[in-house]
Amino acid sequence: MRTSRLVTPLVAAAASALALAGCSADGAADGTTDGDAGASPSASAACEPGALPTLTDGVLTVGAGDPYEPWYVGEKDSGEGFESALVYAVAEQLGYERDAVEWVDVTFDQIIAPAEKPFDLAAYQTTITDEREQVVDFSSPYLTSRQGVIVADDGRYADAASLADLEGAKVGVTAAQTSLDAAEAAWGDAVEVVPFNAAGDGMQALSAGQVDAMVMDVDQGVAASTVYFPDTQVIGTLPTVGEPEQLGLVMDEGSDLTPCVSQAVEALEEDGTLAQLRTEWLRSDDIPELG
Repeated sequence: MRTSRLVTPLVAAAASALALAGCSADGAADGTTDGDAGASPSASAACEPGALPTLTDGVLTVGAGDPYEPWYVGEKDSGEGFESALVYAVAEQLGYERDAVEWVDVTFDQIIAPAEKPFDLAAYQTTITDEREQVVDFSSPYLTSRQGVIVADDGRYADAASLADLEGAKVGVTAAQTSLDAAEAAWGDAVEVVPFNAAGDGMQALSAGQVDAMVMDVDQGVAASTVYFPDTQVIGTLPTVGEPEQLGLVMDEGSDLTPCVSQAVEALEEDGTLAQLRTEWLRSDDIPELG
């Protein structure tokens, strides 16, 4: 989007949709578990269809925020988009028909807050971290994350091909999310990191020339640059520092559902379903890492 263009209803919707993102992802989950993510050997017996202690008998209640691509295409219950399709695949593993899945609107803060949840599980690009594992349960990971760097097509950094090429730039990030730590680890003091309350706010600032680049989950960035802000592009990803970021489904801390949901995710990894969903809905495999 060029500086002179007014913010259209589509862009306004994009800003709202991007506001709640936790952290997006690329590549395959490696099958490892994090914290409470692992299923115990006795989980199979407790995970028989119809025996799950959900909030409403016979219903699987799923929490998510505003739908946006590539995670949700159309409405959350469309079954279109990576996480919408994932939820229905997990539900099937757990013995729930499609019409037994009910969706509730939640904020990202509700998902990760240490409070009783209005859902059985949440699917909203939530990165598994040690800090979050103190207050919520995560399933086994379903996706491994990279952070993407987005620039304006007609900006001064449009041809950047390395981290060094971006030194001196103003780089937008989403405050209190993993993009902030990733940007600081990648550049240190070589760039000016500019936090925004929401990724959509940062993308609008990028389009207006107020920042030179924006860092966010690469798959989210691909959708933002192709669907919502078409005059921007993803030029690469940041190098991974330490353990790779992984996404998991979220449950209440100590939930009896955790081993069952983890078992379902692991089964989908083993039978190739997760790989198929990644191929169908995510478009970041060919994006290079910035050296």
